[in-house]
Amino acid sequence: MHGSTPNDGPFGPPGSVPAGMPGVGVRTDPTRRADPNRTDSGQVPYSDPAVRTDPSAMPVVPAVTPRPVPAPGYDAAAEPAAATSAEPAPRYEFLEHIGSGGMADVYRARDNELGRHVAVKLFRDGEETVADQQRREREINLLSGLTHVGLVPVHDAGRLVHAGIERRYLVMELIDGLSLAHRIAEGPLKPRQVADIGAQVADVLSYVHGRGVIHRDVKPENILVSEVPTFGYTLMTRLADFGVAQFVDGTRLTGHGTIMGTAAYISPEQARGEDVTAATDIYSLGLVLLEALRGEREYTGTPIEAALARLHRPPAIPEDLGAEWRSILGAMTADDPAVRPNAHDVASTMRDIIRLMILEKQVRKGRIPVWARATGDAVAGADRRRRHAGIAGIVLGVLGIGIAIVVGIAASTGLIG
Repeated sequence: MHGSTPNDGPFGPPGSVPAGMPGVGVRTDPTRRADPNRTDSGQVPYSDPAVRTDPSAMPVVPAVTPRPVPAPGYDAAAEPAAATSAEPAPRYEFLEHIGSGGMADVYRARDNELGRHVAVKLFRDGEETVADQQRREREINLLSGLTHVGLVPVHDAGRLVHAGIERRYLVMELIDGLSLAHRIAEGPLKPRQVADIGAQVADVLSYVHGRGVIHRDVKPENILVSEVPTFGYTLMTRLADFGVAQFVDGTRLTGHGTIMGTAAYISPEQARGEDVTAATDIYSLGLVLLEALRGEREYTGTPIEAALARLHRPPAIPEDLGAEWRSILGAMTADDPAVRPNAHDVASTMRDIIRLMILEKQVRKGRIPVWARATGDAVAGADRRRRHAGIAGIVLGVLGIGIAIVVGIAASTGLIG
């Protein structure tokens, strides 16, 4: 301490106040009796009148933490070395590669922060143009703001180092299920399954179209199907790769993205390089549903051949699909985008088809559901609110077909005479 001498005590020179020990009496040096209220250290002794009247007047001296005394037999060399800070574990632990596309790889990974499995999409930045990167960033930001039960939720986005390379990533919910492409590869789907898928995908498109978003790449590979009945449907359907689909999974016609989409499913206006609207997604969905019903693609060949084929002929819709399917699929795949139904109308028509399938099944079993009597009024009322007169005709046509089916089956089973 300041002013200390070799003869100082452990708390300073004789006569000083021990640090942090107010109220302890202080003995002054006998040789300085003429001035008992002063010490060489500059500290105020207990006998100072100011201290006696106001203890807070004592100076505050930082406390000294005593050093622990080692126990007998203590060996410092045997003490383990202090642990050093380890490199933090990465948040996403990659488990397996589950797919690749034109511009990205997709992995099953574990989110160590939240303890769940996720799908991580790693973009190959080095293969993108500046315009591609800007478009990707805009669409990732847009996708993060979309919330719908029929979309694959986005959990996170950023940059990480994988295999020694820094890459842009997108983290999404891991969906347990196969793509519609895998299911079609096993053969045609049942009409009820196709109607369930069509209604759910159309609902998603109606949601995003209402927010000014166009998918531009609706195809079987981007539709995930799980064997989980939900909301009255026999299957649960999710529309994947939303907003970034143009960068992954499938053949594109130009390197700079002038034409977005996969050749087998693009609309005529896409093939012509024209501006696209929400009607583009409706056309693509129509081809997807037709493929699911038939078990094979409508337009095959090379990407150029598949793209140009739709400019010369409309899709061939088989007669054996039934009039209700021919009506709606024909409208969805019309060459003129202005006459195609919107996504809301498609979803409503698909649900009408589902109701008629259920009604037909009930009648065949000898039971007519109570709601069947109100079907005509409900559909007609919905039709009056539709902005496309053509769609109203389609739905009424479907209803008429359904009524004919019900009456015919009921008569044959003796329910009516």
